[in-house]
Amino acid sequence: MSTLKFQVEKLQSQIKLSSNAQENETIIKANSNILNRLNKSLGELVSTKAKFNVMPLISSLDKQLIPRLEGGEGEGFLISELSELVLGDDVKGLLVDSKSSISHFSEKWKELEHKAQQDDSLNNSIVAVKSLTKTISSLNDNYWDQWLINLENEFFVEEIVLEQQSTIPGQSTTLATYTKAKANFDAEKLSKDINPSLVKDLHDLKSELSSLREKMDTSELPTEVAKFLKELNGIGRTPTLDLVTPTVFEWLSKQGLLPTLKISR
Repeated sequence: MSTLKFQVEKLQSQIKLSSNAQENETIIKANSNILNRLNKSLGELVSTKAKFNVMPLISSLDKQLIPRLEGGEGEGFLISELSELVLGDDVKGLLVDSKSSISHFSEKWKELEHKAQQDDSLNNSIVAVKSLTKTISSLNDNYWDQWLINLENEFFVEEIVLEQQSTIPGQSTTLATYTKAKANFDAEKLSKDINPSLVKDLHDLKSELSSLREKMDTSELPTEVAKFLKELNGIGRTPTLDLVTPTVFEWLSKQGLLPTLKISR
């Protein structure tokens, strides 16, 4: 009897240990699932924030890109008088919602522990963080893409002008240097690692390319066209409509450049 009792007790002990192990495994898996889901959302937000932190530097290089707080109400990113990047009311609302949702889930986790993975508060917090991240990421991309467009506008050279450089004595070096710098710019702008170093490199390449554009020889173009392009491409210059003569308009039309030009006051 004593042997049977011992065997039964041993079996009971083994069943209990097995039960505890299964319960511990369940707890570990549940907490791991919670942690992984939160870490994924946090990782996306941290990556987005890194790009977000570069925007003030871009604004210091392109004054017209990001609207100031004074004078106009806008959404998205705004620049304060101290040149610091701040959030518009729309993004602030998402940030407040994210903080509130995470705080609510934190309290639920303290109460329910691993069972909190089944609570709506977990999903709500993740959705809130993702909404904030998606909005900031979209704003980042919009401002970054517009900045690249602004940079390229400052060194754009019409294809026909580039082709002519190869036939004009003394211009081959300028053309080769421009072509190489343009290729470097095109490669750099595709980088996914948006950081201050990349911003500086792109800005420096833009300055180099703008300077090279100034050296381009347009003597083989019609006089009125050459004058218009000089004003259009000159740093700090803005051509007026009186320069768009019938000859210039016809030339721009033949080159397919009319859709690329805008009128501004």
